[in-house]
Amino acid sequence: MIPKKYFLQLIALLIFITNINSEVGLCFSNQSVNSSGISNINETSGITAVITYYQLPRTLQFFARDNQDSASVTFSGKLYTSGYDSVFAEVYRNNVYHKRKSVKLNYSGGVSSFTFSQKIHSELSEYKFKLYLKSGSSNSHIYTADSVVCGDAFIICGQSNSHPTDVQATYKNEFCRSFGVQTSNYNSTAYNPADTNWGYSKADGSVYYWSGPNNVGVWGLQLQRLIKESYGIPTCIINGGRASTTIEMHLRNDVDQTDLNSIYGKLLYRVNKSGLAGNIKAVFWYQGESDGGLSWMNYYNNFSDLYYSWKENYPGFKKIFLFQTRPCCSEPYASQLREVQRCLPKAYPDIRLMSTAGFPNYDGCHYSYNGYINLTDYVLNLVEKDLYNSSDTTDILPPDIKAAWFSNAQKNEIFLLFNNSKISYWPADTLGQSMKDYFYLDGATGVVSSGSVSGDTLKLRLYSSSNATKITYLPTVWTHVDSLVYEGPFLKNPKKIGALSFHNFPVSAYSPSTVNVTMAIEGYLNTVTNKHYGKDTVKIYLRNNYYPYLKRDSSAAVIDSNTLSGKFTFGNAPSGTYFLALTGKSLIETWSRNPGVTITNGAVTNFNFTTSASQAYGNNMILKGSKYCVYSSDINQDGIVDCMDNAIVSNFAFELFEGYSSADLNGDRIVDADDVIIAERNSYIYITKITP
Repeated sequence: MIPKKYFLQLIALLIFITNINSEVGLCFSNQSVNSSGISNINETSGITAVITYYQLPRTLQFFARDNQDSASVTFSGKLYTSGYDSVFAEVYRNNVYHKRKSVKLNYSGGVSSFTFSQKIHSELSEYKFKLYLKSGSSNSHIYTADSVVCGDAFIICGQSNSHPTDVQATYKNEFCRSFGVQTSNYNSTAYNPADTNWGYSKADGSVYYWSGPNNVGVWGLQLQRLIKESYGIPTCIINGGRASTTIEMHLRNDVDQTDLNSIYGKLLYRVNKSGLAGNIKAVFWYQGESDGGLSWMNYYNNFSDLYYSWKENYPGFKKIFLFQTRPCCSEPYASQLREVQRCLPKAYPDIRLMSTAGFPNYDGCHYSYNGYINLTDYVLNLVEKDLYNSSDTTDILPPDIKAAWFSNAQKNEIFLLFNNSKISYWPADTLGQSMKDYFYLDGATGVVSSGSVSGDTLKLRLYSSSNATKITYLPTVWTHVDSLVYEGPFLKNPKKIGALSFHNFPVSAYSPSTVNVTMAIEGYLNTVTNKHYGKDTVKIYLRNNYYPYLKRDSSAAVIDSNTLSGKFTFGNAPSGTYFLALTGKSLIETWSRNPGVTITNGAVTNFNFTTSASQAYGNNMILKGSKYCVYSSDINQDGIVDCMDNAIVSNFAFELFEGYSSADLNGDRIVDADDVIIAERNSYIYITKITP
């Protein structure tokens, strides 16, 4: 016969329930503890208590950090057993006693509710919580949640490239977490609502190929690893991808949002159960390979529906990181689909788009293990910029076509200008393919004879004149010489990120811009007549009004001595806003006001430097009479008027040099004391050029 005391303990153990889904549990404890830094806790054996838990942390649970890099871990419930004074939780940080929180129990009708929270920090530390009931000097241990962490949570979705597995993906770390299961058969099987376990992230495919418990995919796992190693922040990724799916298959069932038979519903169910739905930091979307058929025409609207569903169900996310697909599979309209993807950030400014063109280790549809690892490095650059305030932001975005135009009246050359970053070089022929053959004018190939890069401009030389109005970059799928998926060459920026594919981008006709510039030269201006003593030639460079302010075009014109105006024509720059950088014989280089001057192809723009000092960048002009003038005296054109310039003028003046000379600062064709006075004054006050 079982002794009575053991029989009672066995009964208590059988009825012990700890359920965080708001079910009534009977909690029993027979443990003792010796906490570091505090006195021993005297626990009472054989005590049972009936408790309903409303909130309770679980072992391995992940909590999203707030703006203070912390998270509140809450204990909430209702105690139906009287005789206890308080309930408290001990917190251990890396198994070392950290702190304690206690709340008094106030009974009403033999029932007492309780709620309290403890803060944990976002760091590479694991927290343990031990919950107790206190009665006088006795304490009953009723619950433990171990290995709890705090950090950033993400979701990944899409088709097969969003959740690949590989036997080489063996990395496992306690600070890289996931929740729930990607179901079998590539996540197509209905979800079992009982699958709500926390675990360490995996990507080795040891349970199901391309799925399984806690699978986050190869590049998802690598992303978690790099964030942990670079920033010391734990992460959780919940991956809801499903292979071979169109975007329509990812849309939400609005009647039953957590439909466990749908891709969207299975993911939403898991995120809701994890408690992270309101704290997802970013969404990663790698999908589109299956939408290169006629469904491409609905892709934009379908993505819009998906976007606003995410906004509703994951309201806290800051960015969507989206991948533009590359030539793959056998879809006839993949080029059109990629163009839709390229344009999505223009409609949704919280989207960051990454090109996959040119990533190595590609097999025509997927990547090898090393290919996915390489992909992660480029995506991490965007994540670091947008979410972790990285200062390394140069060339981390793929080049994106901004403008295309014929550069001359013969229309046998096309210039391409890119946003985000520039093309670094014209690629050599690879894999038996030439880059020039994969530009299409009005759909036709074989029209580009050569390509080159100058500054931020890609120049395409044509075999003959063309009246094309559209240009496309990259084939739909295949190379021109066989039935293989096109794998290069590709246009890339200095960090080897491929340019975004574009389809039927408009080509502008040759239509030069005209800028009528009015300006006065310090030494040339007669303050009585407000005219120049003579004529001179000035050159203007059009410069981008954003760093690094590259030269876009140039034009030279004679400044009329009566009107103080010159007509400058620019035929190699698209419409836009630019700085006008004035240069000329002995002139200090002078830029136009910030943020620049807007010019329009085929139109005339007027700009007058003489009306105000603010017309020049940094107010870098001198007032003579009623006109603001560009400084003279920079004889050696080094951007500074100093003793070197003064010496040159003095030497010429000593010889009373006659004729055209840079030392002739007032335009009277003789270098004399009048010119020396100008040079001495400007060198004394150390005039310099002022630029952004």
